[in-house]
Amino acid sequence: MFFYYLYVKNMYRNFYSFRVKTVDRKFVSASGTNYRQTALISFFDADDHLITTVGYGLADIDEVYDEIEKTGRVILDEAYTRNFSLTAWRRLNLIPKDENVVIQEVKANNAFFDVYSCIDFSNITIRNGEAHFRETVFHGGDIDFRHSVFENANIDFSNMLHRKGGINFDSVKVHQGQLIFKNAIFCSGIKKFQYAHFVETPVDFTNCEFNDGDINMVDTRFSGGLSFKVARFGNGRIGFQFARFSGNDVSFDRASFGVGDIDFRTTEFTGIKLNFNRCLAGEGSWDFSGAEFDNAKATFKKVQLGRGKVDFSDTVFRNSDLVFARAETQEALLNFENAVLFTADFSYCFFNRYLNFRIQSAEKLDFTYAVVRDILDMHLPEHGKPVPVLLFADMSLPGILYIDWHKNNVKAAIYNQGENTTHLQKALQFLMIKENFSRNGQYEIEDLAYVEYRRCLAHSRRLGAAGNFRKKIAGWGAFMLDRILLDLTGLYGTSPKRVFATMIIMYALFSFAYILIILTGIGDILVSVGAEHDLPLISKGFYHSAITMLTIGYGDHFPVGLARALSAVQGFVGMLLLSYFTVTLVHKILR
Repeated sequence: MFFYYLYVKNMYRNFYSFRVKTVDRKFVSASGTNYRQTALISFFDADDHLITTVGYGLADIDEVYDEIEKTGRVILDEAYTRNFSLTAWRRLNLIPKDENVVIQEVKANNAFFDVYSCIDFSNITIRNGEAHFRETVFHGGDIDFRHSVFENANIDFSNMLHRKGGINFDSVKVHQGQLIFKNAIFCSGIKKFQYAHFVETPVDFTNCEFNDGDINMVDTRFSGGLSFKVARFGNGRIGFQFARFSGNDVSFDRASFGVGDIDFRTTEFTGIKLNFNRCLAGEGSWDFSGAEFDNAKATFKKVQLGRGKVDFSDTVFRNSDLVFARAETQEALLNFENAVLFTADFSYCFFNRYLNFRIQSAEKLDFTYAVVRDILDMHLPEHGKPVPVLLFADMSLPGILYIDWHKNNVKAAIYNQGENTTHLQKALQFLMIKENFSRNGQYEIEDLAYVEYRRCLAHSRRLGAAGNFRKKIAGWGAFMLDRILLDLTGLYGTSPKRVFATMIIMYALFSFAYILIILTGIGDILVSVGAEHDLPLISKGFYHSAITMLTIGYGDHFPVGLARALSAVQGFVGMLLLSYFTVTLVHKILR
């Protein structure tokens, strides 16, 4: 029976039409309210099939108005009420229509309001009381609470059903209370909360169904939290421009959106967490341009963005993290032009379109395991500052990365990852950047990235030489050979100038070594074509060094003693450096 009751209740909450029949029979509500007559309401679906019939007490509107005048209470539990209006009550009592009226409490649970234009509770004040409309059906017009004041009062619309019309909570002020719309179903009218102040008051729209129609929360203050968890939005626009959030978190966790835009322009978030995790974004655009986050956090984990634009241009994150980890951006266009970020996490994201990251500054950007299929533009704008830490570990880049090696200080940004990544991971990041510069035709910058790739790879191999002492020594030996023969000599074949300079230095060193050997008598360079062709000491040392290093070998002078061994070494070094220079030069010319 319980599950059948839930089934029927859910069915009639989605009724298409209804009919009212008045019965001259007393009705007593569960809370003990007595009504002289009963209203039987039959609910029908779109095919005019009867869903169910529910009995309500038939409220006499004159008696309701009299009770307000006598006690300041509105008691309509399980009542069917036609054309309730506090404005009409004011008119009957010669009270100005905008004058605020003190109401002790409102109880209208499981009720049915049927009006032609407006369900009017505007300009009321409730202190230390309550306004409960749980399980209530509103039909035929707007629900109007504008300019009302609630102090230490709870307003509860849980599981309410609204058919035809909008909601007007403009300029409402709630202090240390609660506003609950949990599981409510709204119609396609406009939901207005503009200029409202919710001070130390949680506002709960969990699991609400908003259908079409705009939601206006422009310039509204929230300091007790706001929840749209698992809410479902239609095609209306959601506006939070100039709103202020503080105190407690704002959650759109697992909410789903239609084609309407979401507008958070110039909104302020202070000391809270903004949660859009696991949302379905729909086709609308999300605009956070000019918003400010102070000691806050914005998370969009596993959000599924549609084709709309996601705009964070000119947004400021002061000591505030931005997390898009595992977001599916699909065809969304992300824009962070001139944004000031703190740390931003885009790990495991899939970017299918242009990503504008021309940001002013950030402390850390993380693109670990991200996939960029289009353009990731990280060129610095005017007055922009390079990001100290960039994480591209295991990032896939079938698209293009626009980044300036020098202005963005890419080398330092990757090394600043520190122990968060291994030398091998750093090496692969430099390799990805190197290949990106190669595709862009930036060959000089490609060489710079390649050198860092080889250096990190060498460090990785050195650290990977684990085991006994011999293996560690062998690892260090290989590292030093790599460092001296390939890196210091010619920057891993990317600098013909450095190889040539190394050749000149080695030529000079060997020349002075021959002179020193002759002076000390431990060797000599003798002439073989007659004493008259012998050279002075310095000329002899430099001449023999030149013909040996260039492997010319005229034979007019030959070494003896230690000079003979040194000549063999120089011949090998010269052949090696000549080959290295030729390869490096040809590589530069062909590219």
